[in-house]
Amino acid sequence: MQTSPSEKFLKSGKSTNELILRLGQNEYEDINILISNAESNSKIPQLNPFTLQSFIKDKINRHTSIQNMKFTRQGKIILTTQDPVCAAQLLNLETVVNIPVSTNVIWENITSRFLLYDIPTKVSLIEVAEELTRNNGIEIVEMRRFVKQNNTRETSPVLVTKLGTPLPGNMKIWFTNQKIQSFIDRPRQCVKCYSFMHPSRVCEKTPICPSCGEIHSGICQVPQKCINCQGEHSATSRCCPFILRNKTSWN
Repeated sequence: MQTSPSEKFLKSGKSTNELILRLGQNEYEDINILISNAESNSKIPQLNPFTLQSFIKDKINRHTSIQNMKFTRQGKIILTTQDPVCAAQLLNLETVVNIPVSTNVIWENITSRFLLYDIPTKVSLIEVAEELTRNNGIEIVEMRRFVKQNNTRETSPVLVTKLGTPLPGNMKIWFTNQKIQSFIDRPRQCVKCYSFMHPSRVCEKTPICPSCGEIHSGICQVPQKCINCQGEHSATSRCCPFILRNKTSWN
């Protein structure tokens, strides 16, 4: 584990590749690998799909596990797979058809986040991480402590990001079972399926009506129904209990 000097942030000491390979021991959704031009201000040009396919087949021996490939409007490539080994191989790419690239993983579909409350500030995040891992068998990607400046409180909430998407109702820590809840910081809602579980750029579902949750064209003429909480309001309503429950802000 790597921690910051202020001990407010802790990151796994494992590389992204190591964490991806450990996904095989967890439940998760699709793994999306994002490939960008190594020059941050440049885009990857629209390559001939046959040329790109041939390149990927030549470099990635697990290429048959790739489920989808698409270009984004930002000039990047997203490759989707459910095979951690294939994903790790894609992360190792340094060039794509002679174009220097950088690679990263979109964490939303393969990690989950939750809050632990009233964690003593005198206890280091490394100690908290070791306790959680030992008692719950989880792989921690990162942790963040919420401590406001000039705050004299002796406890603080800790945000934990763990590998794998399922979240149990409780986490065992120091002989106690602490109830946890999913955490979404400033919820980003997909504008196609109106879920909060992934960004729009990776959604492959058919667009639905935000008012009733069904697929149709024209003005919606049926009663409103939220696809997230099943309440009698649209999926974009700011009064949705799902949004209010998960929207936690810290200054």
